[in-house]
Amino acid sequence: MSGFFHFSEAISLALHAMELMAREKNTVFTARSLAASLNASEAHLAKVFQRLVKTDLVISHRGPNGGFRLKREPEEITLLEIFNAIEGPVRPDICPMIKETCPFSQCIFSGIMFKFQNEFMDFITKNRLSDFILQ
Repeated sequence: MSGFFHFSEAISLALHAMELMAREKNTVFTARSLAASLNASEAHLAKVFQRLVKTDLVISHRGPNGGFRLKREPEEITLLEIFNAIEGPVRPDICPMIKETCPFSQCIFSGIMFKFQNEFMDFITKNRLSDFILQ
C-alpha cells in the first residue's frame, strides 16, 4: 500500500522523536528509550540523531547518564528545519516526478503537484514543533 506522498523513515523518526522530546523538553532521552517508544531500530535512530545534533536541533550528552534533548524550545523549531536537517534543503520548485527536463510543453498534472508542494512547504514553514505536542 502506498500514499500519494512518501516520506523517508529517517524524517518520520526525526519528527516523531522530536515530538516525544518536546513533551518533556528538559529530559535527556536515550536512543534506546526513544527507539523503543517509536518501535524503531536504535541504530537507525542514532544515525538520525547525528544529523539533528550536527544541525543544532538536538544536544548530545555523553556518559552513563547521557542521551539527547532539544537544543531550543519547541516553539522555536519549525518543521522545515527538521526536514532540512534530515533530507537536505527542501526545494518546492523541483519537478514532483524528479525529472530534470520535461518532455511536454505543459505539465501532465496541470501544475497540481506544484500546488501540493507549495502548500506543504507553507505548512512546514509556518508550523513549529510545539504545535504538535500531543497531550
